[in-house]
Amino acid sequence: MDGKKYQDSKRAQVQFPPQQKVQNKMTTNETTKDVFSVYTKSFDKLKSALDKSAAQSLQSYTSLNQELVTSWTNFVHTAVTIQQSVANKIGINYSLPEQTITAVSDATEAIVKAVETNNKVVQTAFDATIQNVKTINQNASAFAELNQNVINSWLSAWKPRN
Repeated sequence: MDGKKYQDSKRAQVQFPPQQKVQNKMTTNETTKDVFSVYTKSFDKLKSALDKSAAQSLQSYTSLNQELVTSWTNFVHTAVTIQQSVANKIGINYSLPEQTITAVSDATEAIVKAVETNNKVVQTAFDATIQNVKTINQNASAFAELNQNVINSWLSAWKPRN
């Protein structure tokens, strides 16, 4: 699968929680100089660069993987063709007993099943991790509200009462 298409299909599945806007009573000039605006702007710029970098890295990985598999396939097929040609020219009988063919076939099936099982385990781990991150994202607002209540409670102890 093409890396960009894969990423786009995964990105379409991810639902980000709505961003909370902090209301600031400062003017526009003051807002651009306050620590929160500078931090937010800096973070957004970094996130944009990371998004771009991740997409490029995924595409590069996918392209490299395809080239490696193509190269490996060509190498194996070429080597087998050359070996078969040499065997034919010098008259070597290269037929195999049925037991050998069965053993090779069984080993190949076992390796294919192991690769498929490994892939399922990795995908399950990724899916669980993604779900955990989604849960954290969904609970972030509740944690922020709880923290704000704790801060307000602490601050109320220090505020003079009229």
